[in-house]
Amino acid sequence: MRRSRSIGPGDGNIARLVSVALLAAWAAAARAEKPLIAVVPFTGPQAKSAEAAVVRALRKKARLVPPARWKASAAKLFAHTHSPDDVASVAADVGAKVVITGVVKRDGRAWQLAVSVRDGESGHSRDKLKYPLKGPRITPKTLALLADEVSLAFEHALSAALIGGGDDDSEPAPIAKKNPPPPPPPVEKNPPPPPPEAKGKTKKGTRIAKSEDEAPPLAPTSENPPPPPPPTEKTPIAVEKPAPQGRPRWAPYLDVSAGVSISGRGFDFAPTTLPHFSSGVVGGLHLDLTIYPLAGFWRVAGGALAGLGFGAVLDKPFWPASTAKTDPNHVPYSTSELRVAGGLRWRFVLYKPVPRPELVLSVLGGLHSFSIAKMTDATTGMVTDVGPPDVAYTYVAFGGTVRLHFAEWARIFAGFQYQLVIDPGAVTTTDEYGPGSVFGIRVDGGLDFFVWRGLKVSGLGFYQRFAITFTAQGMRGIANSAADQYFGGILAVGYEL
Repeated sequence: MRRSRSIGPGDGNIARLVSVALLAAWAAAARAEKPLIAVVPFTGPQAKSAEAAVVRALRKKARLVPPARWKASAAKLFAHTHSPDDVASVAADVGAKVVITGVVKRDGRAWQLAVSVRDGESGHSRDKLKYPLKGPRITPKTLALLADEVSLAFEHALSAALIGGGDDDSEPAPIAKKNPPPPPPPVEKNPPPPPPEAKGKTKKGTRIAKSEDEAPPLAPTSENPPPPPPPTEKTPIAVEKPAPQGRPRWAPYLDVSAGVSISGRGFDFAPTTLPHFSSGVVGGLHLDLTIYPLAGFWRVAGGALAGLGFGAVLDKPFWPASTAKTDPNHVPYSTSELRVAGGLRWRFVLYKPVPRPELVLSVLGGLHSFSIAKMTDATTGMVTDVGPPDVAYTYVAFGGTVRLHFAEWARIFAGFQYQLVIDPGAVTTTDEYGPGSVFGIRVDGGLDFFVWRGLKVSGLGFYQRFAITFTAQGMRGIANSAADQYFGGILAVGYEL
């Protein structure tokens, strides 16, 4: 005899508990499977409302990287721009599969909201959504449309990332908007009468259809699959294929310029009764060259390696012969000046878009000499100075220059150098005014105008000063201190390659 067992209330409770546990496990797995994406803080006026709309539309479909974490990673990697390389670097660091950026900007005379849905691995845009605006304010209708379209663009970017897509040269597939199905075809008021053979019944009593449109549908089987749904109208979202990324302007291999200069000098001593030197301005030549051998690594470390280079500068003023004011015959004495320096220059681009602030640090070894021919006594053969002693400052200069672009074709700069003088030359020997300590400073500033591609025209002014403090008396007398000053301007033509 078979025994039967009924299911009582206790078994129902067990079944419900199992169902709840399975649902909880499924929900946890669903949450864990949500992709990690990053919504980079939008820029531009009123852009926060668009950013909030994107976050609301995607937070149920994905896990969001906190904005503070994205900013910290960008600062760590020196990747502050929205270029593909910077976006890919930060996305790899935070683990984001999809990155969304946005900006509200003026496009000519009109305003526009532009949102890019990017592949996290490559940093390139999968889809670009653009919305014309009447002003910087974004209407609720535009925000609702953005929420719908960014959801579709997100699904497109995510599916492409999962199947391994993302070739930079591939054209993104158009994404269909959510449009209502087309209306049914109109029904004719007076349909034609059915053919005579269509009327009546079959031998088995089954009624024959009046027309093919009324034929009963066949049951879907492996041989007779169900018909495909009617095609819906597809309106592709505006998609722009990213342009190929070449080496940017801020990462040149070569920066060279040559031009003319005007400069003057003043060399004064304390006490003022000692010989000194004063002049107007004279013309000269100026050359400046910097080579950046690592410019090809502009994608690495935010471009920091690309800015490491070696530079040299040469200034050669052409002085006329000098004369002593105390000489009634005004005998001329040849005069010469030379400035040459070279060493390490490191250019840091702090922010890639305009105004693109740049900081150039330098450590240079240099020589600045100024000499006047000696007076020779015809009777005694003694050689003496007719003016102040000659100088030949050998120094190490530590400097920095700040540059700002107020347009892609124009920038302003200002620089400062501290010059640690190792040997000032004859002025601090015992034959002149005795030993002493010397240091120098140099400040300059000017403008660069890029007239065609890398071709530029530059204008700058400079001031240089060597301060001398004497610590003992020399053979020429007692001198407490001296100030050797140089000033002038330079007009040059250059090229950045």
